[in-house]
Amino acid sequence: MVRFGLRPRALLFQTRGMGTADMTSPRRVTRNRHAVLTATALAAPIAAQLMMFIAMMVEGRWLFAMMVVPGLVGCAASAALSSLQSQPPHGVASANGRAGTNAARSHDTGDEAATVFARIDCPAWESLGLPSPEREPLPWRHIVRVWLGEPGLDVPLGMADSGVFRLDLARQGPHALVAGTTGSGKSVLLQTWCLALACRNPPHRLNFVFLDFKGGSAFNRLAQLPHVVGNVCDLDLAHATRALEALERELKRRERLVADHHASAIGQVPDEPARLVVVVDEFHALHGQLPDYVDRLVRVASLGRSLGMHLVACTQNPLGQISADMKANIAVNLCLRVRDPLQSQELLASPAAAFIRPSTPGAAYCCDGDALTPFRCAAAGDLDAVIADVRRAARFSGLRAAPSLFSAPLPAIVDGARLHGMIVKYDGHSPGPGTTADTAADTVPFGLRDDGVTLDVASLPLTHGNIAIIGPHGRGRTTLLDLIADGLRERHGYQLRRSRTTSHGTNVVTVHRRGNGVASSPDVTPPIKPASSRPTSSTASPGQPHTPPCVPPRLIWLADDADALFDPLGTDPEAPRFHDALANPGVTVIFAVRDARHVRVPEHGTTRIVFPSGDRSADLMSGIPADVLARMGPDAPRTPGRAVLLDRGSAMPVQCAVFKSVSETP
Repeated sequence: MVRFGLRPRALLFQTRGMGTADMTSPRRVTRNRHAVLTATALAAPIAAQLMMFIAMMVEGRWLFAMMVVPGLVGCAASAALSSLQSQPPHGVASANGRAGTNAARSHDTGDEAATVFARIDCPAWESLGLPSPEREPLPWRHIVRVWLGEPGLDVPLGMADSGVFRLDLARQGPHALVAGTTGSGKSVLLQTWCLALACRNPPHRLNFVFLDFKGGSAFNRLAQLPHVVGNVCDLDLAHATRALEALERELKRRERLVADHHASAIGQVPDEPARLVVVVDEFHALHGQLPDYVDRLVRVASLGRSLGMHLVACTQNPLGQISADMKANIAVNLCLRVRDPLQSQELLASPAAAFIRPSTPGAAYCCDGDALTPFRCAAAGDLDAVIADVRRAARFSGLRAAPSLFSAPLPAIVDGARLHGMIVKYDGHSPGPGTTADTAADTVPFGLRDDGVTLDVASLPLTHGNIAIIGPHGRGRTTLLDLIADGLRERHGYQLRRSRTTSHGTNVVTVHRRGNGVASSPDVTPPIKPASSRPTSSTASPGQPHTPPCVPPRLIWLADDADALFDPLGTDPEAPRFHDALANPGVTVIFAVRDARHVRVPEHGTTRIVFPSGDRSADLMSGIPADVLARMGPDAPRTPGRAVLLDRGSAMPVQCAVFKSVSETP
């Protein structure tokens, strides 16, 4: 029994001995050798000075002995100082001790985080934001009832240790920063947040703009919400730049609205516009691909609180990606799992988020300046079903989808059907027979124009002077003239005259109106009289009723390849009549030329349509501003029908429509 009882003790002592032997590692031997060498280096000068002092005393050289004393004292002081510096202060562990302490602390923090999130049981979001099927079998009816109440941004996002975790972007924000590594649940958090806000507010009280810089996968399904006024991704950077320009324009519009009503915030304005929540996924990619446009979002963060604009920026690494100006205006920080404690420290002033385990996606910390709250984000059980319920609620309430804040860039082809649909959408009328609107009678639509943010119908004014179409062959000049002729064939009050100049001269065809029909014949138009010779009032004898004058139809002259008609040395017999028409305010001449060298503005025309040639200097000479030319890009000269409309001081890119021409061409 004693032998069996002693064996464990022997093993214990053997283990302790092994532990002591393990401590005598090569690192400890090196450290001991370093200590011996250090002591030798410190003691050698002292010993040398001491030996010299003793030798001088023995020989009776008192003066030399006194000179050795300061050196001896200095060597002793230097040795003492080096000894003190080599020893750690009281209460401070060695490097190995600190590493062990940090490792232990990290382990403890990780265990604590795992324990906290393990206690949180997070169900599907529907159980937090919608009533149970037993209480309300049709969720869209609950959404309608919520919309009838007071709008707000206080919504449930998940579960915390104390219960349902709610976040009020208006009260705690107005802006938020979301950080988390890949797979931590950032996209799910953004989807849940936007879905909860949509179920809380109707489309006329809350709008979304989605900027997804990781391919568009995060917001593709949420884009079906009636609240969405814009959704772009990094696959189309031209579209993304339009979105950022639109945000800048919307910011200025709201600033003017507040200033016009002498208010301090947008909430004090009658007919308050909807709150706008801008959600940016992968903000670091936006910062890398469009660095010149980040200032637009910084302005939203700086001025958005009083203007009803909120920014939710999401990134994988907040270090170095978020400017100091933006951080100063972001009050809510949501941090999911990150890889570096410094990233967590940047957002939360705590490394806690770095110890969230990968096995708990959706686990996050919220820091709003008051407290650090751990919570688990709730994912929607059936995202498509909830989106469908929101759409049903909007249809039942008679609420239309919010109008888009911006549009896609100009398409490469605009057909007649698309142009007709946009005319009906924006102008409210169809430019067909029987049109009585004055704006429709005095203009002819020919394509789409782009103001840098939205697309609109491009129209040519017929009563504001002559119109020049400038561009090389093959760019669409003749097609545009055919399009204008087709647009005027069913109009009353106009007479068309078409001409094309060739090497053999100018061929002219005049289209006469007879009742509701039209007929073509070779040119029999009399010489164009000056405007002063035209009757301006009717003559009536005294006592006779006054009759209004008979206004002749306005002559519209479409002149193709008119370069020879501008040549001062030309011999074309049609040139004098052409120049008379240019000077006659009662005639509108729409002429096409290859270049602008003979075109004088405003004598020959105030409105110009210039097709870029690809030669920058020539395009600038034709009147295209440098910024518009840069915005159009290098593909503009290779896109048929792409031009710039210059009209009364404005310059806008346009895409001319393509109609099947039915007009007669000489």
